[in-house]
Amino acid sequence: MIMDMKHLTNWVEEHRRKAAQIKKNNDRENTKRVDWEYTPGAKVLLRRDAGVQGKALPLYDGPYEVLAVQDTGTLTLDKGRYIEKVNIRRVRPCKNQRGGDCDDQHGKS
Repeated sequence: MIMDMKHLTNWVEEHRRKAAQIKKNNDRENTKRVDWEYTPGAKVLLRRDAGVQGKALPLYDGPYEVLAVQDTGTLTLDKGRYIEKVNIRRVRPCKNQRGGDCDDQHGKS
């Protein structure tokens, strides 16, 4: 049976409860993250642009050598014939299947 009853919500406590739950979830997710420091001379893979990739093409090109690391979150990469500055979100550290450093096994495209 449905009854017409008033319910008073404590919005401050509700906000605190949700904020605590969000912080708990973020902390749990962030424990899985691996911090990575890029250094000049390291090899990285560069993610292709969304319009360029096809179904059968690999998602990343490279490996490319890091020439410089800026504080603004950009890397300077040696792409063979030219040098390109890219955002750190477009690169992935290049590792071989056994977890060691990457050599030129992927081939440059």
